Amino acid sequence: MGQATIFATFEAESFPRTQFKQAEAMKSYRDKTGFTLVEILVVVAIIAILATMVISLAARIETQGDERRTRNAFALLDAALGEFRDYEYNYGHSDYDGFDFPLDCNGFTQPGLENTLENALGMNAGDVVIGGGTHDPDYSGIEALYFFLSRVPESRKTLAKIDSSLIISDGIIEVDEKRYPLLRIIDPWGETLRYDYYDEDDLPLDPDEARNFPVIISAGPDRIFGTDDDITSR
Repeated sequence: MGQATIFATFEAESFPRTQFKQAEAMKSYRDKTGFTLVEILVVVAIIAILATMVISLAARIETQGDERRTRNAFALLDAALGEFRDYEYNYGHSDYDGFDFPLDCNGFTQPGLENTLENALGMNAGDVVIGGGTHDPDYSGIEALYFFLSRVPESRKTLAKIDSSLIISDGIIEVDEKRYPLLRIIDPWGETLRYDYYDEDDLPLDPDEARNFPVIISAGPDRIFGTDDDITSR
């Protein structure tokens, strides 16, 4: 048997036809350059679902954190109101026989708020001046509430514990030639807090609390007052 025949026989025995086919199949698999369109769409869909779940969870956690910050601010305001009452702050001016105190100034215009504060403090016309830009009557109530609470030492200490990011100033208030920032409290969603007083007929507790403890209200995440997600201190 010649050398060529021996070599051919060795080659045939060493590499059967099935092994050649397997080698070719493996080479073909390695030559693939990417996923099919269906595979890509499946992966994209899975990623989209996971991303939606993560975003939804993160938003819920953030909302819960904001709600806790709001309720913490309410608790501190309630404490400051209690300290204000215990201090027995005296408003003796006869013009305010029908007023709720701390002073209910909701919706007051700038001149009306100035005049109200002057009378409540026993000052003369022109002794209280609000400046620093256009005054929004929607802020008057919470501005007056903060101003009067801050005049009582213990209440002022409690107000200082409110998250500073929830306290902003759009102007100044000048009282007897002394200048102070005119401060108001907002919720974590950027809306100014509102407050109102219980009617005595609706209050199941001591009727005096109708006068001393206003209900603090946040518009909640939707930033619209009067909807289901409003947050209140009661």
